[in-house]
Amino acid sequence: MARVYYQFYTNVTYRTCPECLTHHGKIDRDPHAFSQCPQGCARKVLAIPHKELPYYKEQAVRMQEAAQAELSRRELFEQGIAFLGKDDEQAVDWFAQSVRLDVYVPEVERLVREKKNVLEQDGDLRERLRRLFARAYFEKFGWPRYERLPERMRLAREKAGIERIKELLR
Repeated sequence: MARVYYQFYTNVTYRTCPECLTHHGKIDRDPHAFSQCPQGCARKVLAIPHKELPYYKEQAVRMQEAAQAELSRRELFEQGIAFLGKDDEQAVDWFAQSVRLDVYVPEVERLVREKKNVLEQDGDLRERLRRLFARAYFEKFGWPRYERLPERMRLAREKAGIERIKELLR
């Protein structure tokens, strides 16, 4: 009987729960070794044959790095929100570090909702954040993972996201 291993997969996005992100890429002999998701994230546990284990272990390293980067990005973004209105320079620095890893329009929307009063009072700060987030959103569509999208779809998503960011922070 061939030995079989199992690898955990989830989507690495702003919506994926931390628990699923910590499992992303992990390999185990038991398909039930991965805890159930408390939030119902999209996830799969796929069987991998023993003879292909070295390849999947290499893949697991990349997958876990991506998941860790997302967790770090979230922490940086949350620090930016926490500092906004108290130490705006530090907040912008946290956001700048965060967007080097990724930027999501729904999180910018949340930021604008939560810090509406601060942003309404400081047009220069709004402009700085608008430029920061719009530029990061533009640049992310040059990353390898977006190269798989059909060109017209990629450009449409890029344009729509940038327009939404501009609208939020005008």
